[in-house]
Amino acid sequence: MSPGRRDGKEELMQQEQPGLVQNLYYFIQQRVTSDWTTDPGMAVLLTIITCGIYGYYVFYKLMDRRDQHLARMANTVNTSVAILREKAAAAGSEELISQELQQLEYVQREMYEQSRERGAALWLVIAILTGIGVLIGYYLIMDDMKRHDELEAHYFTMMSYALTRMGLSAQASQAAPNMPERNFVTYLLLSIVTCGIFSFYWLYCLVKDGNEHVLAQVQWEDYIYSALAAA
Repeated sequence: MSPGRRDGKEELMQQEQPGLVQNLYYFIQQRVTSDWTTDPGMAVLLTIITCGIYGYYVFYKLMDRRDQHLARMANTVNTSVAILREKAAAAGSEELISQELQQLEYVQREMYEQSRERGAALWLVIAILTGIGVLIGYYLIMDDMKRHDELEAHYFTMMSYALTRMGLSAQASQAAPNMPERNFVTYLLLSIVTCGIFSFYWLYCLVKDGNEHVLAQVQWEDYIYSALAAA
């Protein structure tokens, strides 16, 4: 490649990056609407007081949070990795972070597969019509969010390592999954055996675990955005 072509390619990258950075900022700011949170104790209390009616609302919001959060994070990962690749190409650092990029490609694929909507409105109808649909929905939400939590931690860690290797961050950090291990089948069986009583505790855990997940990642997202936007 001639110097003229290389300079032209680098200039094109510089022109594209502001757009990607703006997109990244947009996806991160979407957490205000996508990452719904509420008090878990109050959610259970209102569910009991309303004889389960409020519980359907919380169920809908949990499934909707699952769909919106996973879609938002898939876009965030894709955009941040694209910016990282462009900066690495411009600096000639692609080989330096090749292992991190390989791992991030894996995260991208998995995030994309997980981001497919389950459909909060559809599951609400199923829950109302069948009853047992609520427990099946609980199971799916908990299972999806647990696997997503592990993927997110891997993404944050690999991005931190890559940014540090490229000199865009001062020190690498390792993210750890923050959702507790729970036996999904046990929760389902206990809810059925106790005629739904245990499901109130399950609902509490779903709200609480999801709250902690979306709140814990705020600093990580801001850190990644700051490193990619400022450099």
